[in-house]
Amino acid sequence: MTHRVDEFVSRFVSSMDDVNSIHRSVTQSCGLSPHEMHEALTHARFSDDRAYGIQLMADFMNPDDSRYFDAIYGSFYGQADIRAWLVPTMSSIDFIDFRPLGDVVFLDDGVGTTTVDEWQMFMGDIPLSKGVSVRRFRDGWITWACDVYDTSLFRAPGPDGETAPLPAPPSPGEWTMDPSAPVVAAKDVDFDADSDQFHETDSVYVDPIFGEFRGREEIRAWMVDVMGKVGNIEFVPVGPELNDGSTYLQEWVQMAVTPDGGRVPMTRGTSVRRYRDGWTVHAADYFDTATILAPEVIAASVACGSTLTADDIARYRNR
Repeated sequence: MTHRVDEFVSRFVSSMDDVNSIHRSVTQSCGLSPHEMHEALTHARFSDDRAYGIQLMADFMNPDDSRYFDAIYGSFYGQADIRAWLVPTMSSIDFIDFRPLGDVVFLDDGVGTTTVDEWQMFMGDIPLSKGVSVRRFRDGWITWACDVYDTSLFRAPGPDGETAPLPAPPSPGEWTMDPSAPVVAAKDVDFDADSDQFHETDSVYVDPIFGEFRGREEIRAWMVDVMGKVGNIEFVPVGPELNDGSTYLQEWVQMAVTPDGGRVPMTRGTSVRRYRDGWTVHAADYFDTATILAPEVIAASVACGSTLTADDIARYRNR
C-alpha cells in the first residue's frame, strides 16, 4: 500500500461524520490512479468496518455519469442514487463475505481502465454464488460498476418455506448494444474446434447452470453437447471486448431469436477468460439464471429451437 493511498484513506476517514449517511456528496474527483483507487477500496483500515469501504465506493462514483448494476437490484445512476441504495443494502448483508477467486486485472479499454474482479460469496463457511465485478475508471471516477452473479439461490424458499423479500429480477432488456464488439450467434461457432484452446488437464470452465468442468475433453464433451441444443441464440455485446493477452473480458446479453424475427433478452452476463502459456486455463460465464425462468423467456427458448431439458442439466450437475 503506497503512502499516498494511506494519506488519502486517513483524510477520507476523518471527513466521515456519519458512516451510515446516504446524503454525503462528493463533487471533486479523488485524484488517484485506478490502481490507487483499488488499493484504497481494499485498504486494511476497512477490514473491521466495511461501512467505510462502502461509503468510499459511493464517493468514487461519478456524480452524474455513472451506473451501478447489481444482479438482484438492477441499475442505479449517479452518485446520489447509487449511495442511497448501496449504503443501506450492503450494511444489511454484513454477514456475507466476498472472497477473491483470482487476482484483480487492470485492462486498458482505450478510454481509461477497466478492472475485472472475480469472487465468491460465503456466509460463514457456506459457499454461495460466484460472481464478477467490472469497473470502468475515468479521470479519478468510477463510471461503470457491474456485479453479475446468479441470484436464484437467494430467491429459493428457506427451510420455513418463506422467500427473501427481493425485487423481481431486473430485465436484461434494459441494456444497450455496444457496437465496438461483434454479435456472436451460437449456431455459427464450432464448439469442437473452440475446445482445442483449453489445456489437457489444467483448464477449468465455470457455468452457473451446469457446474464446473475440468480438462479439455470434459469441457469439449459438455460444450458440444449443450451448445448444440440451445437453439438460435445470440450473445449481444453490452461492453467492449477486451483482451491483454492474459485476460479476456466480454459483457453481453443472451438473446433468443425466434422464427418470426422476434428477439427476446434472456439473461445479462459477463465472460472472463484467463490464459497461460498459450492455453485458456480459466473460463467463466457469469449470469443470472433467475431471468431465464421467466415465462416469456422459456417460451422464446422453445420457439428459437432449444431442446435442452431438466434431465440435461441434472446429468451434468449430478455427475
